[in-house]
Amino acid sequence: MDFQDLVDTPQKVKTLAGTLVFLVAFPVYFEVLPSLIDDDISGGGSSGLSGSLTVSFEESTTSLSESVTLGDGDSHDSFFDLMTESALSIGYVELEVSCFDNDDPGPGFTDTVEGVSDLVDVEGYASGQVEDQSADGSCSGGGNGGFSIRWDITPNYTGEDYTEEDLNENEIRQLWDSEGRGTGSWIATITASIEAAPVAGSFIDDNEDFDITWTAVFFELIIESESS
Repeated sequence: MDFQDLVDTPQKVKTLAGTLVFLVAFPVYFEVLPSLIDDDISGGGSSGLSGSLTVSFEESTTSLSESVTLGDGDSHDSFFDLMTESALSIGYVELEVSCFDNDDPGPGFTDTVEGVSDLVDVEGYASGQVEDQSADGSCSGGGNGGFSIRWDITPNYTGEDYTEEDLNENEIRQLWDSEGRGTGSWIATITASIEAAPVAGSFIDDNEDFDITWTAVFFELIIESESS
């Protein structure tokens, strides 16, 4: 069969033209396909909203409270197990220890308390993004005694709305993503120091009451176009 036999009718001409187009397009398609797949996998698709964007934070909290009575040199381990939904990030975690020494005769006999964290089982500790802290305070007879410690899990988080002009939606979400940091078992050891004043051959104030409160603040990011 020669070439003339392939084109001696209009139908054969159309068939031959379609075959040539397929032979050219087929290898080109499979050459381009891997790069298209790579772009999708790497997030090379839409970057979301852009322009003047309003960024806000919908907050929620979880907390754990307990009360303990400690004598001089006594310690108590406080545990706070923290998990989060995938849509939420952790803004910060705070530990507050309160005490009120109202049964001592005067200055020089005020009870004190100190706390030391142990965060080895908290996500982000191994990388140095979440670090142990310690603090101490007196159990002031005027109230408001004790101490507080705060861990900022998402850097620069304040919960305040703002307007973003330079970053697109995907870049903003990456900026405020805590990437699972802060989840795990939070532990702090609370130790009391009791300053007991001798009175008529005995002692008063041989222990102190402590209120311990853990608080975690979560947030969901909300991004809206100001033009909408």
